[in-house]
Amino acid sequence: MINAQEIRQWVENHLSEEGGFLVDLHVSEGSDIRVLVDAPEGMPISRCVAISRLIEGQLDREEHDFALQVSTPGLDQPLKIRPQYDKNVGRVVAVQQHDGHKVEGTLTEVSDEGIVLEHKEKRRIEGRKAKEWVTDRHELGWDSIATTKVKISFKQ
Repeated sequence: MINAQEIRQWVENHLSEEGGFLVDLHVSEGSDIRVLVDAPEGMPISRCVAISRLIEGQLDREEHDFALQVSTPGLDQPLKIRPQYDKNVGRVVAVQQHDGHKVEGTLTEVSDEGIVLEHKEKRRIEGRKAKEWVTDRHELGWDSIATTKVKISFKQ
């Protein structure tokens, strides 16, 4: 049986030297190994290849028959760990909370307590004729967040 904890250690040691972070690692009963890695500046394919070669060099194909996939999380994948939140400060995200509420806004802060989102919209203010820009600030604790996804936008 392939030891996921050993693979985790190899990858984390490599990333601590080269920069980056392990997002997820899964080893199925059928010995399919899936490793998701990222870095604040992005993770080029060459670094994924290096991690793949590192893992393959540590495992004996004579002893283990395995399939290996090393990649970065796709844009459609939810954020899983704090360094991903740090990397996405300034981007628009959608947060699904455990209580069912959904909040969208620009991720402006990440702390040990949670995250802060800001959302701007034009609203009519009581007593005024014209709409004005209003910024709502949402402070969300880590324990209230079910999933967070980066919103993809194609602005010109």
